[in-house]
Amino acid sequence: MFNIILFQIIIKTFAFPDVSLSFGSITPKQKDPEENLPQTIYQHNLINKYFDYDQFPLFSCCPTNLTKYKVDSQSIHGHGKSKFIIPLTITNNQNETIILRELTIKDYLDYQDISVAPKLSNFPIIQPHQSIVIDFIHSCERQVKNSNYWSIQNVFIRFQDYQGFNFQYQFICDSQYHPKRFDWSNIILITFDSIVIIILATFGKIYSFRVAFVTPAKRRQFQQQNIQNVDLSPFQGFYLYWPQALGYMGFLLIALFTSMIYQDKAEKIIKIFIYFICGLTSFHFFNEIFGIFRNTFTFLAEKIFCLKIRDYLSIVLSTLLMFLYLYFEQPWFVSNLLSICILGSMIKLFKITSLKHSLQFFIPIMIVDIFSSIYLSQTVRYEWDSVALRYFNTPLSAQFPYFHQIYKKKCAWISIFNLLFPGFFLGYVNRFDNHKQTYVYEIIAFFGLLFGLILWVVIQFIFSFPLPTSIFTQILMILTTTLVAIQRNEFNIFYTGNFYDQILMDPFKNDILLQEPTTLEMFGLGNNTQVIKKDNISQQDLISRGDQGVVLNSQLFVGLTSINRSLQQSVLQSNQQNHNHNYYDKSQTIQELYLQSLIEWNQKESQYVQSHSVDFQSI
Repeated sequence: MFNIILFQIIIKTFAFPDVSLSFGSITPKQKDPEENLPQTIYQHNLINKYFDYDQFPLFSCCPTNLTKYKVDSQSIHGHGKSKFIIPLTITNNQNETIILRELTIKDYLDYQDISVAPKLSNFPIIQPHQSIVIDFIHSCERQVKNSNYWSIQNVFIRFQDYQGFNFQYQFICDSQYHPKRFDWSNIILITFDSIVIIILATFGKIYSFRVAFVTPAKRRQFQQQNIQNVDLSPFQGFYLYWPQALGYMGFLLIALFTSMIYQDKAEKIIKIFIYFICGLTSFHFFNEIFGIFRNTFTFLAEKIFCLKIRDYLSIVLSTLLMFLYLYFEQPWFVSNLLSICILGSMIKLFKITSLKHSLQFFIPIMIVDIFSSIYLSQTVRYEWDSVALRYFNTPLSAQFPYFHQIYKKKCAWISIFNLLFPGFFLGYVNRFDNHKQTYVYEIIAFFGLLFGLILWVVIQFIFSFPLPTSIFTQILMILTTTLVAIQRNEFNIFYTGNFYDQILMDPFKNDILLQEPTTLEMFGLGNNTQVIKKDNISQQDLISRGDQGVVLNSQLFVGLTSINRSLQQSVLQSNQQNHNHNYYDKSQTIQELYLQSLIEWNQKESQYVQSHSVDFQSI
């Protein structure tokens, strides 16, 4: 009988040994000593964070700040490859001998191609408290391109009976080379953002709150006139024209010069301010979404203490979004959700009401954008967009990761202001289309925005210059829609904005029950608050029949004074085209013409005209 005894041999491996790893200066010596100073990689059982790629947030668009070694383009000679050496010093801090068993170097990213070969100066046996030097020989091509001008090198090192260890660093073969900055992520980003902005622009109506300004003088007037019923209309936003443009210009210039002068100090203050804006706008945006379904889900409007249920839900969602953004260190997809909240909230809160006001708003903005571009071209030039994300990676930029990273740039990005301002104009043409019962202007403006962004990307691909987006998008949008308005003979009303606006309410509204209509301005925009004071005017006093036909009280025509001349001409033209029909007599008075326009343009608003059937053919 044989007893077979099986022995399992367990080889125990220890953690990484107590050694010190450090890089020396690159040779031949380069002109950028600040980048090529000796760097400690590993010491006291800790890795330097600037040599650990995993220490940097994976989904953040902030450029990776790994230790970098640059080669000046003048150091590359000949038609073949040039060799550049970085010495790696390994020091054994233990009281026992260690043996180097494995050392591999390869590109961290698959699409990079800079070959690096290690060269040992002596045997890989390190005595206690002794050091060895390993030369990392980098081969740089004379003609560089995106794939071989820069790379992230991944180094794996393992000693006998110890676990392995990885560290990374950046190597740039030509510090003067400007890579092609085009990536298909740019097209995906601007297409997605253009679709998002046109969707947000179609939902410009505010549901969250009802606001009206009542001054002390107006309140005393109410008391003196014994006015009890005040019809408060929903607040629908702020005007946008040249004063708001000047305010934006001042804010932008202050932020620009402050960030360039104070840098790190300004970075913290500006980020705190932006996070505060993100919290407010995300709360408002979620509240608006719940407001759309207020009639379907009536429980959302129920109050608990001083707030409605939809307010509490909005607080929870906005807080959760901010928590995810900060806890996971600015992931690009959460940042984009916050950007959408900012865009949606701002488009609802600020509105352009005419082509005239849009020109007053856009022209100053384009001027300051051009100035900022010239200033940035003289200071940071080529890396202006990388600097922006390096120090101010916030939800104020829409982002999408590059498929092929380049040095100091991981993502395609665009400022949300380059989307927000066209969004204001899209909101205006959407309301104009609703008035005209068409989609022409909105479609034209959308493609003007999309083609403008694509043209901007192409120009940026050709020239390394910080060109402002507004000179492409806003000019194309305004120019194309203006040409369409001229072709459709609608330029006058499109320019002035004198039309029935279903969101901002009807500027031609005629309330026949008012004796003294009083207007309360609500932030300078929106429906007029009508103060109702019923008097003794009866319905018979408004329309009566005399010997020569129906007599109309002038009170019926209150509010029609703002109808422009083009509207009057359209009424006259319609009468001439229908002169064969016996609807109106040739002796029709000017008041009857006004009444016709009142019926055609304000039949939804005039409760009296709707509730009383009058045979106007007998006039």
